[in-house]
Amino acid sequence: MRAVTITMNAFGPYRDKQTVDFTTLGNESIFLITGPTGAGKTTIFDAMCFALYGRASGSDRDQDTLRSHFASPEEPTYVDYLFELRGRTYRVKRLPKQQKKKERGEGFKEEPARAELYQVIDEEEQLLASKIKEVNDTIEELMGLDYEQFRKMIMIPQGEFRKLISENSKEREEILQRIFKTEFFAELTSHFKAEAKKLEEEMKQFEWRIEQEKEKIHWHPDHEEEEQSQELSKVRERLHQRIMEQEIGCNEKQEKLQELKKEVESFQENVYQKQRVTELFQEKEHLLSEQQQLTDLQPEINRLQQEKQRAVKAAEIRPYEKDYENRRAELEKWQTSLQQKEERRTSLLQEYQEAEEKYRAEEQNAAHRETLKNEWKKKQEEEKRLQEYLLLGEELQKHNKQIVKHQEAVATNKQQQKETAQTVDKLKESVKEDPSLAEKEYALKQKLENVGHKKQRLQQLNREWEQLKKLRKTYQSFMARFEAVKKEQQVSKEAYESALEEIRSHHAYTLSLNLVADTPCPVCGSSHHPQPAQKPAAVKSSDEIQRLKEAFTQKDQQLTQLQEEFVQVKSEGETQRQLTDHLFQELQDDMEDRSEASIQKAVETASEHLDRIKKDLHTLGEKRARIQQESRQLEELEGKMIQLRREAERLQEALQSSRHQASDVQANIHAMEKDGSFKTTDAEALKSEAVKQEALYLEAEQNWEKAQTLYQQKRDEWQQIQTSVEEGQSYVEEMKAAVEERRNLVNQTLDQFSFPSLEAYRQALKSSAELESIEKRIQDHDKRKGIVDERLRVLNQELEGSEKPNMDALHKLLEEKKEARDASQEQLNEIQVMLKQNKDVEKNMAQLVEDMGALAADYYDVAELAQLAAGDNPMRLSLERYVLASFLDEILVQANIRLDQMTDHRYQLIRSGSIAKRGAQSGLDLEVIDHHTGQQRSVRTLSGGEGFKTSLSLALGMADVVQSHAGGVQLDTLFIDEGFGTLDEISLEQAIGCLRTLQDGNRMLGIISHVSQLKEEIPAKLQVHSGPRGSSLQFVFQ
Repeated sequence: MRAVTITMNAFGPYRDKQTVDFTTLGNESIFLITGPTGAGKTTIFDAMCFALYGRASGSDRDQDTLRSHFASPEEPTYVDYLFELRGRTYRVKRLPKQQKKKERGEGFKEEPARAELYQVIDEEEQLLASKIKEVNDTIEELMGLDYEQFRKMIMIPQGEFRKLISENSKEREEILQRIFKTEFFAELTSHFKAEAKKLEEEMKQFEWRIEQEKEKIHWHPDHEEEEQSQELSKVRERLHQRIMEQEIGCNEKQEKLQELKKEVESFQENVYQKQRVTELFQEKEHLLSEQQQLTDLQPEINRLQQEKQRAVKAAEIRPYEKDYENRRAELEKWQTSLQQKEERRTSLLQEYQEAEEKYRAEEQNAAHRETLKNEWKKKQEEEKRLQEYLLLGEELQKHNKQIVKHQEAVATNKQQQKETAQTVDKLKESVKEDPSLAEKEYALKQKLENVGHKKQRLQQLNREWEQLKKLRKTYQSFMARFEAVKKEQQVSKEAYESALEEIRSHHAYTLSLNLVADTPCPVCGSSHHPQPAQKPAAVKSSDEIQRLKEAFTQKDQQLTQLQEEFVQVKSEGETQRQLTDHLFQELQDDMEDRSEASIQKAVETASEHLDRIKKDLHTLGEKRARIQQESRQLEELEGKMIQLRREAERLQEALQSSRHQASDVQANIHAMEKDGSFKTTDAEALKSEAVKQEALYLEAEQNWEKAQTLYQQKRDEWQQIQTSVEEGQSYVEEMKAAVEERRNLVNQTLDQFSFPSLEAYRQALKSSAELESIEKRIQDHDKRKGIVDERLRVLNQELEGSEKPNMDALHKLLEEKKEARDASQEQLNEIQVMLKQNKDVEKNMAQLVEDMGALAADYYDVAELAQLAAGDNPMRLSLERYVLASFLDEILVQANIRLDQMTDHRYQLIRSGSIAKRGAQSGLDLEVIDHHTGQQRSVRTLSGGEGFKTSLSLALGMADVVQSHAGGVQLDTLFIDEGFGTLDEISLEQAIGCLRTLQDGNRMLGIISHVSQLKEEIPAKLQVHSGPRGSSLQFVFQ
């Protein structure tokens, strides 16, 4: 990040708007911020921190104290910060929470905090975020740093970094935790501790479950307390013995139970047979009783048979009686109907005579009805003429309204033509297309194609580079395997050659046994034998020699094959390297060096460049689309102008037509007024008279029609009833004769079947259901009597010579035998339940012991890991402190480079290796080595100037390390707040020399100080002036 400008308004001691333009520094990368104490020097960095993160730089400043006390209530407090980051420009504006005067009334209202973040592209700002959280998240993502890391890296505040060398190990740990975000390791330590606690609880749970299983064991009652108190292994051993004892007892109980079951079954079979004899005796007694009851019912059965015979005879008479009753009922019906018709005939005759008189009277009123009709027609004609007159008046008003409407439409049309013409003129000016747009678009497309091709080549280079790395790893792995096989081949070769040498030695020894002094040697021919071959220690067999030869041959072939593969691997690697070198050569202008990071950076740069070109193309396309849209709009408006002109002509024609029509209607109205065809212009009165005349006429017509209808109706009804009465009288006489004939036939039938009277016949008459019931009772009695007699005969045969047994005594004896069997069964069940439960306990305990053993192994490992991570170790060093110590070591390496320069090679910072007392955590204490004395001592013993140089070195080292761990963030701005006043002239020169080395990295360095020598050494100064109306600032150059 490199600051460009920062603007403060009503911020801190600055009442008026103040802008610091860092671009005026030019090539001066170090500048001094000077001014009176309290004037607002540190406020500049406060404003920068507040703009980015919404918080001030120092730990003793908060957001609520940022508003200037010099500012008027109407003046808002805000900071506007413009900065560059990785080749892009951003602007952030932030306003703190503040009081604002109410627009209406008196008093103030609270304005909430606001923030806006823009990206500046070609002097145009694009909004990236407008909510405080969104701005904070986006800033942190862009910077790659949070607030704590930023203020530790960008600025060395007053006294802040002194804490790193003066505070104890615990407080230094908190500072490093905030900077390097090592909460994860503390959480990991807590996780280990919680996991160990969890496993410990699970171990206790297993122990509890084992105790619960021990409680379930069924021991022998005489030894229960003794067995229960033994240790777990003894308990499991005794439990197994107890199970074996229970199994033996269970087998004995089962044998005894089987004997009792057989005894019960045998006796029960005897009881069942005796029970059968008893049941037969009971059945015989019951059947004898039923036989007597059937004999007592025989007289009743005889009566029912006689009653059935009489009912059958009566059933044959019933059809004749029913025919007689039907005929008599029909006669009575016709007689009643005839009487009603005669009464109706008398009544209709009187009504017919009255209707005829009324008809004759209405017939004579025909002339009166005609007069009423003519009067009604006359009133209708007069009303029609008046209605035509009134309609003409309404039509005239309608035409007049239409005329006004057409006049207004003509005026509107003229205004629309005027406005449309103005719009057309503006669009004609706007759509004059820039002739260079097509050229720009073509150039951008060509550029897009070139950059896209370059990105593809860079991506190909990235892939080829990865492939080259893989081939190099393959080559290294292959070479390791090649060297191993080569070594194995050499060993097998030496073994084989050694075996051959042993064989040759054996042959020489054999020959030496036959050597004789002064006799020539058969090998060399010499007669002197000063060193005959000695007996070898051991000689291998031919099979062993063959195996050694085969082993050597196999390794030698394997080595030959690897040499061939080596040529292939080397060839592939060389080809890949040449391809990668070619791509590097082709793309060397786009990369800093031949490294993976440079490739990635080039790909990212090409992607960003590609995105910018696409964005420019999109903007250019939008511009051309706007011009095309306006051209289409212009065509539409020109067409609309033609339509408006045509519409104007049509409206003029319609206006003239409406005026002619109104004139014609007015002439017709004058003609009707002169005609005098209606006496009044009161339409309602005239209509009322016409309605009244119509009612009189219609009433007379309705009376005439009613009289005609009634007369015709009554005449027809009297003629119909007269005919019906005559026909009814004739049919009644015929029915009387038929009824008498049916009655005589019924009497003859009664005499035939010996019924003395009609009453006796009706008493004997039965329904079919009653006859079926009587027949069923007779049949059931006879059938049951036969069954009972036959069954008694069979029982007498079966029970002949038998006596009725005493079942109560037999059942009592059977129950005693069953009780003995059930008692034995219960004892067996109890033993089986205890045996099963003991076996389950044995199985469960074995599983629990096995699971507990596996869990215990995990628990011991995790518990030990938790203790180590928590710092419960000889070094008193927790996991998080170990990581922080690693970061601190990196910081010290960078810090000592500067401290060595500023202290003329005297001091060197180191991390103390001593262990803290009384169980305190160690690992982060600092000491210095004084090379003048060769002694180590605490950093608290340093003087003020030495402490400042140490703090400054530590701060610069911190910035370098945090920057390297923050994802490659590049920071080009640094501020140092005071501390130089504690240095002597030599130390000051050393410190300034150290700071000038920061310019080599193109950093901009601001120093806040009152030291005069710094004012002389640094030409660029940002002077802060303090006054009664607030502070102001400006750049001054020597």
